[in-house]
Amino acid sequence: MIEFCLQFLDQWAVQTECKLSPVQAKEQMLQHFPYLKRWKEKDERTLTEKATHLLAQCENVTIASIDADGYPRPVQMSKIHAKSFNEVWMATSVGSMKVNDFKANNKAGLCYDHYGDGVALRGTVEIITDDTIRKDIWQDWFVHHFPDGPSDPNYVLLHFMGTEATFWINGEFSHSNI
Repeated sequence: MIEFCLQFLDQWAVQTECKLSPVQAKEQMLQHFPYLKRWKEKDERTLTEKATHLLAQCENVTIASIDADGYPRPVQMSKIHAKSFNEVWMATSVGSMKVNDFKANNKAGLCYDHYGDGVALRGTVEIITDDTIRKDIWQDWFVHHFPDGPSDPNYVLLHFMGTEATFWINGEFSHSNI
């Protein structure tokens, strides 16, 4: 968190006319950060509740398929819908490499992070072509990729379901089956 804040030191110095060096600013933050609410009070939510909140803050996720040569193929995708911390929906083109990978092998990895907290999941992907579901999940900005709307034959959904999770949230590490 301190390193994140330090990247804005120049801008802050101009606006406040404060002339701290990065070392001085870091020393001051180290003195004050332990007293902030996030560090001072224990967050009583469960790790899965924290992970669900974390996913809600993320616009993008990284999903990895397994290619024909057996190598992972991670790609960044827009998260369009999520349930809990381990169920994520994404939209893509029916002819994409990832769809071809998932047709051959539905095993997948998915991860997301926000300000140093992160979740890595292993699970499976279902390719959704059902018109009712595609219409329910459709978002207006998809028209840039699928000009025929929710019934565009090129439009499919990827439904990821995590079965195993590794968490790193607020300094807490855990690995578990779901």
